[in-house]
Amino acid sequence: MSMTDRIPERFRVDVVRRLGQGGEAVVYELTGGRALRVFHRKPHGASTIAAFYRDISRGAPSFALPRILEQGEDDGMAYSLDALIPGRPLHELLASLDDEGRERALASYTDAAFEIAVLPLVRDDFGEFLRDDDSITAATWQQYLLARMQRSLAESPWLAADVPSLANLIETLTRRIEGLIPAAKALVHGDYYPGNVLLTDDFRVSGVIDFGPVTVIGDPGLDLASAVIFLEVMPGGCRPSDTAFVRDRLIPRVGAGIVDAIATYRGWYAIRFAPYRDDDPNLYAWCVKSLTDLSREFAP
Repeated sequence: MSMTDRIPERFRVDVVRRLGQGGEAVVYELTGGRALRVFHRKPHGASTIAAFYRDISRGAPSFALPRILEQGEDDGMAYSLDALIPGRPLHELLASLDDEGRERALASYTDAAFEIAVLPLVRDDFGEFLRDDDSITAATWQQYLLARMQRSLAESPWLAADVPSLANLIETLTRRIEGLIPAAKALVHGDYYPGNVLLTDDFRVSGVIDFGPVTVIGDPGLDLASAVIFLEVMPGGCRPSDTAFVRDRLIPRVGAGIVDAIATYRGWYAIRFAPYRDDDPNLYAWCVKSLTDLSREFAP
């Protein structure tokens, strides 16, 4: 634990280790089978997420879902205290695996993504519902994606300087988003990546964590795409064969159109997460690289 870590005083003696960091929070394992999430700022939707977890637990997926024990603010820091789900994040497990074990772990990770879409949750509109007062919703999936993209661009004015071809890319992304056809209207985790998927030592998914402000009602293809593209964001990086393996495991189940959807959602996510530049420089570097690469890929 770094001396610069922000942890409410009453929890510091119980910290076992730092589990990871994302755009919203830093997560620690505590004694007593607990996990502490310390938010970078006041979290969106804290008042509703515990009820949300109770609702989706009725779906009985093959893996555990988060269960909140306590929420609050202490020493000026917002936090959530959760029941600890046994297992190791995929990115941590992969580092020690041989090729066969790596493929088994990635197969479990890929297959679990499909279970998110069948969790029980009904909302009239497409879009966000776990944010307190600034959710974006829309009558169609495409309208939601475009509205969120525009807000994220407004919240990251630095992006234009870091991606000189951004204006042309946004035009192309807009056309591609308008052409998306959702496979269904379903629950979408929104941040399905190796740090949020826990596996046992025998490569079974034991839990999916960290639903939150990026969780939406929309196209389940968004989670399938993120399962591929966010391998690149995990600590230590990934092998090109990892993304190819996950992509190729998806194609027989959802069709070759997922390849184009992955490219479109890559661009959307790169803009979506650009406002987190100061909270997660590694993620922002991925955003810039992805947008720069897509500018070349989408060039006439």
